[in-house]
Amino acid sequence: MASSELLTKKGFVWSEQATVAFNMLKQAMESTPVLALPNFQLPFVVETDACDTGIGAVLVQQGHPVAYMSKALGVKNSKLSIYEKEFMAVIMAIDKWRCYLQRGPFTILTDHQSLCSLTDQHLTTELQKKAMSKLLGLQFTIKYRKGSENNAADSLSRVAHLLQLDALSICRPDWAQAILNSYEADPEAMDLLAQLAVKSPDSRGYSLDKGLIRYNGRLYIGNQLALQTKLISALHDSPVGGHSGIHATYQ
Repeated sequence: MASSELLTKKGFVWSEQATVAFNMLKQAMESTPVLALPNFQLPFVVETDACDTGIGAVLVQQGHPVAYMSKALGVKNSKLSIYEKEFMAVIMAIDKWRCYLQRGPFTILTDHQSLCSLTDQHLTTELQKKAMSKLLGLQFTIKYRKGSENNAADSLSRVAHLLQLDALSICRPDWAQAILNSYEADPEAMDLLAQLAVKSPDSRGYSLDKGLIRYNGRLYIGNQLALQTKLISALHDSPVGGHSGIHATYQ
C-alpha cells in the first residue's frame, strides 16, 4: 500500500501495510543518496576523480555523502595531462569545501597513485605552484584507491561530458520558391501582389517581403492544396512540430 493512498477521499485508515510503507519511507530518508549533515566531531574524507572532459568529487563522513561537486573542463584545461587533471580535482574540491576541512585532519582518496606523494614532489608547473598555496595550513593525508572502487567521484567527473552540447541542428526548409509558385494559380494572390507593388504595407495588414505576401507578419500561402498539405504535415508531423493540436498548428 502506498502512503499516498491515505490521502484519498476514502478516509484515513492506518493499517499494517501503512506501517510497513512508513518505515520504508523513513529508511529511505536516512540512507543514500540523501545527503548527511556535516558532523564536525567526525573526520571528513574527500573522494576525487577526473576524466578527459570533467572532474568530480564527493565529501564523505563515515561512508555517507555530505556534498557533491561536478565541473566540466574548458578547452584549455581539457588539454592537460591526466596527472594535472587529477591534481586539479583535488585542489578544486579542497577549495570548495575548505570551510569544513580546515577544522581538523582529513583524508583524500584518489585513483591516481602518484598524487599520494604530492607534498614531496617538486613544483614544476604553474598549476602546481598556484594550487599548492591552497593546501597551506591544512592537515591531510592522500591515499590511493582503485578506480573500480571510486564510483561516485568517477560518475560525477563524467556528468559534464554527458551534458555537453557538441552540435546544434536547425531544421529550416526552403519553402520560399514553392510559395511564390503557388501565387500563380491564385487570382487573389495576384491581385494582392499588384496592390502591394504600389503600397506596402496596406491598411489591412498585408505587406510584401522579398516577393512573398505577409498578413500581419504571417506568410500568405497561395490556393494550392498540395503545398498547403505539405506545409501542415511539416509543421505537425515532424520532430520539430511535435504533433501539436489544431490551434497550435494553425498558429
